[in-house]
Amino acid sequence: MKKIVAFLSVALICVCNGCGRSAGTSGAGSSDSTEATLWGTENLCMEIPIAPEETLTYRIGIKMDTLSGRGTLARELNGFLCDSILCVSGASLHQSAVAFADSISTAWKSVLKDLYDPQSEYKDMFRYYYEVKGNAVEDAADGILSYQVDVETYEGGAHGSHWVRYRNFDKKTGKQLALQDVVPDEKRQDVLETMMEKLCADNDVENVAQLQEQTGITVLGDLYLTNNFRLKGDSIEFLFNQYEIAPYSAGIICVTVAKP
Repeated sequence: MKKIVAFLSVALICVCNGCGRSAGTSGAGSSDSTEATLWGTENLCMEIPIAPEETLTYRIGIKMDTLSGRGTLARELNGFLCDSILCVSGASLHQSAVAFADSISTAWKSVLKDLYDPQSEYKDMFRYYYEVKGNAVEDAADGILSYQVDVETYEGGAHGSHWVRYRNFDKKTGKQLALQDVVPDEKRQDVLETMMEKLCADNDVENVAQLQEQTGITVLGDLYLTNNFRLKGDSIEFLFNQYEIAPYSAGIICVTVAKP
C-alpha cells in the first residue's frame, strides 16, 4: 500500500511593519513593508513498495521552506521552486509537489515492473529515492535572500546523484538576481581569471594543467561564469554540479571570489 504524507506547516511569522525578526528566519526578510510574510515548510513523503507483496520500497521526499503572501518576493521564490525544481508551472507549491512526486512514482513503477525480479540477490538496487530539500541560506549578503535547493537521487546503478541549485533575491524588490546584476560585463574576464587562480590555490597546484590532472576539473568543459551562484557578504560563491566541468569523482565544485 502506498503511504503518502503531505502537509504545509507554518514555521515562522514575520510581520513586515518594523517588528523584530525571529532568529530562525535565515535572513529572509520581506518584499512589502505593509504585508505580513509567512515562512512555512512544504513537506511531502511517499513510500511505495517496489512490487506487490514486497516489503522493500522506493521513496520520494520533498521538504522546502517557502513564503506565503502576495508580495513579489514570495511569488518569485515560489515560482522558482515550482518552475525550475518541480517542473510544474501554474499551480501552488503544494499542488506542484504532489504532481511532481506522482510523475516520478508513475515513471518508476513502469520501470520496476519490467526490471524487478523477486528472486534476485540485487533487489536492493531497486530501492530508488528522490529527496528534495530547500531552505534560505544563513550567511547571505545584506538585503539578499539566498536560497539553496539540494537534490539527492538514486535510480539504480553504481551510485546516486547529488546536485545543488542556488537562487538570490533582492528582499526589497523581490527581484531574482541574474549574473549580470552582480558581475558587470567588463568585469567578467577578471572574475573568471580570479576563479581559476582560486581553484588552483585551493587545490595546491600551480596551473590549469596540474589542476586538470590532479582533480579532473575542466576535463569535461572549460570553467565559466555559471548562473548557479550565491551572494555571501562581500563575496560570490560559484557552484558547479557533477559532470558540468569535471567527472563524478570530483564531486560538487565550489569556488568563492570577492565581488567585483
